[in-house]
Amino acid sequence: MESRLCLKELCPVCGDHVSGYHYGLLTCESCKGFFKRTVQNNKQYVCAEQQECTIDRGQRKRCPSCRFLKCLHVGMRLEAVRADRKRGGRNKFGPMYKRDRALKQQRDALIQDGGFRLDSGSSTHHRNLTFTTGFHPLPMIPSTSLPTAQPPHLCSLLPSTQYQSTSFSNWKSQHSNNGSPGPTDCKSPSSRIHSFSPPAPSMPQLVMEFLRCDPDELQLQSKISARILQEEENGTPNTFSLMCVMADQTLFSIVEWARTSIFFKQLKVDDQMKLLHSCWSDLLLLDTVCRNVLQGRENSLLLVTGQEVELSYVASHAGLTLASLVQRGQDLVEKLLILKVDRQEFACIKFLVLFNPDVKQLEDPQFVESVHEQAESSLLEYTLSTSSHLIGRFAHLLLCLSEIRSLSTLAEDYLYCKHLSGGACNNLLIEMLHAKRSCA
Repeated sequence: MESRLCLKELCPVCGDHVSGYHYGLLTCESCKGFFKRTVQNNKQYVCAEQQECTIDRGQRKRCPSCRFLKCLHVGMRLEAVRADRKRGGRNKFGPMYKRDRALKQQRDALIQDGGFRLDSGSSTHHRNLTFTTGFHPLPMIPSTSLPTAQPPHLCSLLPSTQYQSTSFSNWKSQHSNNGSPGPTDCKSPSSRIHSFSPPAPSMPQLVMEFLRCDPDELQLQSKISARILQEEENGTPNTFSLMCVMADQTLFSIVEWARTSIFFKQLKVDDQMKLLHSCWSDLLLLDTVCRNVLQGRENSLLLVTGQEVELSYVASHAGLTLASLVQRGQDLVEKLLILKVDRQEFACIKFLVLFNPDVKQLEDPQFVESVHEQAESSLLEYTLSTSSHLIGRFAHLLLCLSEIRSLSTLAEDYLYCKHLSGGACNNLLIEMLHAKRSCA
């Protein structure tokens, strides 16, 4: 059965015929060997162009840097490569391959039975799936338990024709001005406030669970504003101190959100602490970014209190480092606006950040990885149902996670330097900062 499946599949990296499951998904022998050698030998590649090289069967050897990036983008798994250089994969990927085969068989059966058709007029790089009969999605897991078998890496479920070696700038030029609506449209160029539409009937159950976990924004705003007034009554704090109070109180709300969220409360306290110590700054940054994408206005920074600060004011009054951090944050906001990320997708991204399978010394790493996979699966399912016409959008959403982690690390360094110079008080913010550095 696997050989018959393979004959119908093309390698999502280069378009060659696949030979089997390798490191997370169906690929050809050439890309399998390239990926294995790169990981085992810890090779570092540099693109001679701008990481926009075309990777196909005829040109796959021209730029190993872009080829390796594409391997990662389409879902090949670093952790699936054996460090001991022996033959054979890792056993934990067996259930993943088994379920992927079942999904492909289900898809092929639907095609043969007329379940859906591929529009013949579409190009090979953009095919519209039109459902002609009832399609029953995979049953969603209940909120109280997790399956023992791990779901497949989600990029492997996308049609192979959707993977292109394209940079975000290329994606932007292809999709930002084509008039096609995304999951949520901006109201006008001057206002970036997104309207919150009711959940679509096709929304995955797990996405709805994630949304239910979200804290009440107005309650949070009221609570933090009251704390700011209390600080001002006790004296005249400087701007940086007030910003620390806002961040500190937001961090309290993030911890409370995590503590009461689905799946997280099933972990032991030690694992909960390790996850929070690892990602608190990512979640803090993501909270600010989410607020400015969904509710903010152009050329201004929306604070958790509901107040707005003009970016021109930040640029002229903040130090060079802080102004640079704010600008990078705004660049990320603009990128997410172009992708038209909505509240449902942000809810999934928060769980992807919280349940980081790369955190070391967890007591139950399998549980954390399984939740991460399910969050990624739900995000993929949702994006395909709302923006299947936007090629590569899901991959760019995942790439934004690395930008969030990079920027939050820089923000941590800035905060730590301010703390050492006496510019930040002892609070939860600093406690988490010390805890993360002591574990590093």
